[in-house]
Amino acid sequence: MMLDAARTGQLMTVVGRSRSSSAISRRLAELGIRPGATLAIQSRTSGGGAILAIGDDRIAVSRQILDSVEVDPEVLAHG
Repeated sequence: MMLDAARTGQLMTVVGRSRSSSAISRRLAELGIRPGATLAIQSRTSGGGAILAIGDDRIAVSRQILDSVEVDPEVLAHG
């Protein structure tokens, strides 16, 4: 699923990035949004973007970025 479809507060693992230029992909990697990273949407903005929680960091991203990052929901083991 794409990150824009994720629920607020749900932990997600980044699978990949699509529909983004190499410059944008490089910038996302610098911000920690790279395959294998765990993140969550902390809140949504009125313009369609979101505040992402990645570890102890919080970053604002646009709706275009949300639509270009592919994620899988984190499955927490119970036991």
